[in-house]
Amino acid sequence: MTNFQNPLTLFVFYAEHIFSSNINIFIVTAICIFSLHSFTVLFVTSKYEQFLHGSLLTLKMRTGFIAYTLTMLFIMFTHLMDLLYFAYMLDGMGVFTDQLTSFYFAGEMYTTLGFGNYQLADKWRGLPFIIGFTGLFSASISGAGLFTMLQDLGRIRSKKSTN
Repeated sequence: MTNFQNPLTLFVFYAEHIFSSNINIFIVTAICIFSLHSFTVLFVTSKYEQFLHGSLLTLKMRTGFIAYTLTMLFIMFTHLMDLLYFAYMLDGMGVFTDQLTSFYFAGEMYTTLGFGNYQLADKWRGLPFIIGFTGLFSASISGAGLFTMLQDLGRIRSKKSTN
C-alpha cells in the first residue's frame, strides 16, 4: 500500500516552497501579460476578419497572403514583447547578474526549450513554471487566432474561385 499525503497539505507545502512570496509580483505580472497578449490576439483576429469582409480594397488584395503575413508578424512581435518584459522583470528582481542571461532564460522558458543550464536560487525555482505556462498558453492562443484567420481566408478564397 502506498502512503498518500493529504493533497491540501501537499499543496500548501508546494505553495510555500516553490511559489514563495519573492515571486508573487512575478505571478501577477505574468497573468497580466498573458491577459494582455490574449486580448491583443483576439482583437487582431477580429480586425482581420473585418478587413476580409468589409474593406474597400479589391477582393484580390484582401485575400492575398500579404495581409495575413503582416498580421502574423505582428502577433510574433507580441511574443517578443512578452519575452522582453519577462527579461526586464528578471533583471529588476535580481535573479541573474547579467541582463543577457535574463533574456536567454526568459526565452528558453517561454518557448519551453529548456536548453540552458541555469542554477536558480531556491527562492526563484518557481519562475520556470510561470514563464513556461505563460509561453505555452500565449502560443496556443496565438496559434488558435492565426488558424481562425487562415480558415476565414480560405473560406473567402474558395467562394471567390467558385463564383
